[in-house]
Amino acid sequence: MASWCRKCIYLKPMMEKLAAEFDTKIKFYYVDVNKVPQALVKRGNITKMPTIQLWKDGEMKEEVIGGHKAWLVIEEVREMIKKFL
Repeated sequence: MASWCRKCIYLKPMMEKLAAEFDTKIKFYYVDVNKVPQALVKRGNITKMPTIQLWKDGEMKEEVIGGHKAWLVIEEVREMIKKFL
């Protein structure tokens, strides 16, 4: 995410609700690409925002790039999580 990204700002409260839904099963982290070392951004291969990635055992397993309607993004993320739980 990024503080200047309008879609990121819009999605954040919805992602927080989703995080509460999976509270004991998965951890959610918000990373502002402008406030972390660029090595982290490169490791995640982040090129567009918002990008929601699922990491397991130190590997990125799947991602959703949220350039479309927020409710669709949240549903895609929910389905992504369910695949790996």
